[in-house]
Amino acid sequence: MRSDESHKSVIGSDYVGDWQDVSNPTSVIRILPSGSASCHIVHGATNYTITGGQATFDKQTKRLAIKFFFVGPSWHVDEPPHQTTDGLVMKLDGQIFRKFRSYSLPSDSKTPGVSI
Repeated sequence: MRSDESHKSVIGSDYVGDWQDVSNPTSVIRILPSGSASCHIVHGATNYTITGGQATFDKQTKRLAIKFFFVGPSWHVDEPPHQTTDGLVMKLDGQIFRKFRSYSLPSDSKTPGVSI
């Protein structure tokens, strides 16, 4: 088996799902079980979208990033995903994101491809 991912680029299953900024619902982060990711972030007058990116998490710096060919946002994970009375939330750069959609994780015993 071959893996091109280093220890710092593996995204934990806790981060998989669709996340919405509680204070700015137009800002959304999507992280799929495969590690592919997209986001639409609105911050003041800045409005940008990344599609077809890759999500990474650096354990040493506690930074979550979504990059498409080295371009894209990164956030400091102030609080990793955790359960609250309002659901699953995480805090990135001081902003609270709430999970509103989950994705089932693929079985680790299967290789990519098609099964019938």
